[in-house]
Amino acid sequence: MVDTRTGEVFTVIARAVAVAADALHTPQLLWASGIRPPALGRYLNDQPQVVVGARIDLPAHRATAATDPRDALTGVSWVPFADGVHPFHGQVMQLDASPIAIHAADRPDPRPMVGLGWFLPKDVQPDDRVWFSDGDLDEHGLPAIHIDYRLTGDDRALVRRAVEELQDLAADLGEQTRTPDLLAAGSSLHYQGTVRMGAADDGTSVCDDHGRVWGWQNLFVGGNGVIPTATACNPTLTAVALVVRSVDAITATLETRTPPS
Repeated sequence: MVDTRTGEVFTVIARAVAVAADALHTPQLLWASGIRPPALGRYLNDQPQVVVGARIDLPAHRATAATDPRDALTGVSWVPFADGVHPFHGQVMQLDASPIAIHAADRPDPRPMVGLGWFLPKDVQPDDRVWFSDGDLDEHGLPAIHIDYRLTGDDRALVRRAVEELQDLAADLGEQTRTPDLLAAGSSLHYQGTVRMGAADDGTSVCDDHGRVWGWQNLFVGGNGVIPTATACNPTLTAVALVVRSVDAITATLETRTPPS
């Protein structure tokens, strides 16, 4: 290891090592350490995100009321993903809770405004990846992060379906205030798959189902990067559940391995 303040290089001996530096930097650290299984950085999985804004038509008795404290509440209502029925995870966000710009033209309007964001499962591909080159380093002396990522035909068909659904929903709620829009790649911040787990060391995964890197007894990876399949909702709880399994495996490793002298 290197002390970045002094430049001093020193060695740390550990019976088990766990790397959980997010789905972009975990593969970066492994690559820099010379640990480069074929699937490292591949199967990068993001969630395409389509958004729209709408003003809600209120019943007449609500629209004419001077104030209603319930209209000042902020929060998010969930529209769940249902495989084969509703292939999106939806969020209906009151204005103050929305991370997207959904403002209409400047004019008085008592109606509350909401943002609707639909998260789509990605068509996971090995060529969607984070990749590195030994000759290209970042400002920290680590291999610079490069990203290859694209939407497949199936992805774009699902985007069109999401746009149509959001247009219909905005019309049902009241007045659409923002055209349905596919946000830039990576906007979900839910990066996954780059150190994905698998059932066998066959070149399509980086670790086993306990997060142990193939070919190593005491090296583990964790975080969203180990999730191997497409998801449409926030992956944090899934990552935490998988880490619990990794902790069990790490504990067993520490109990059976001889401490270093």
